[in-house]
Amino acid sequence: MRTLTNGQVARIFEEAAESYDARSNPYTMRRRADALAARVVGTALEVGGGTAAVLQAMPDRSRSFHSDIAFPMCRVARSKVHRPSACFDAEQIPLADSSVDTVVSAEMIYYLRRPQRLVSEAFRILRPGGLLVLSTTNPVMTLLERGRSVLRKFGFPGMFFDDGSPKFPSLTRLNVLLADAGFHVESTQGIVSLPFRFCHLLNCLLERTPLQRFGLFLIIAARKPVD
Repeated sequence: MRTLTNGQVARIFEEAAESYDARSNPYTMRRRADALAARVVGTALEVGGGTAAVLQAMPDRSRSFHSDIAFPMCRVARSKVHRPSACFDAEQIPLADSSVDTVVSAEMIYYLRRPQRLVSEAFRILRPGGLLVLSTTNPVMTLLERGRSVLRKFGFPGMFFDDGSPKFPSLTRLNVLLADAGFHVESTQGIVSLPFRFCHLLNCLLERTPLQRFGLFLIIAARKPVD
C-alpha cells in the first residue's frame, strides 16, 4: 500500500507545478482531458485538477471551477484558464450539498489515502442526476508505468517525475467505491493504447473494439440518482 499522506503528495506537486506540463506527455494529457471535458454539463468542479488540463479542453468553461491540493498548481491553473481556483484536499470539499452538476477528476484518485472520501464528497455536492467523471491509470497496464519508473532512475528524459509510485486501484475496487457511495456507473472506456501522437488514428480504432480494455487510461462516468 502507498505510505504517502495527502500532505506529502501535495508537496511533491507543489515542487513540480512550474514544470508539470513540460514533463507530461502532451498527447496523453490532451486525450484524457478531451474525454473528460466532453462529459461536462452545467456547473462543474475539477477536483485535483493540476494545471487545469480539463478546464482548458472545455469549449465553454464559464460555469466551471478548478481546485487542487497544491497551491502552486492552482496559481498555474488560474494563469492558463482565467477561472477561479481553490486550494483544498479532495477528501474534504468545502462546497454545499447539491451545488454542482458535474465533478471531474483526472488521474488523481489513486493518490488519495482514503479515495472513498472523494467519491462520497462528490456524491454529496452533486445535484440529483449529476455526474462524476474521472480518469485513472488502467491497472491492467501497470507494467508500462513501472517501466517508466525504472527508466527515470537511469536518467532517461521525458519520464515524468517521481510522484511516489501510487498503487492503481482495480476497476472492481472503483466500482465498489462508486456503488457504496450511491452512484450508478454509466460507462467505462479504455483510451490510448499507445501513448504516441503518430498512433492517434490507431488508438481511435482500438477504442471502438474490445481491445479498448488495454487502454492506458480508464474513463469512468457515474451518475447520482435523481431519487
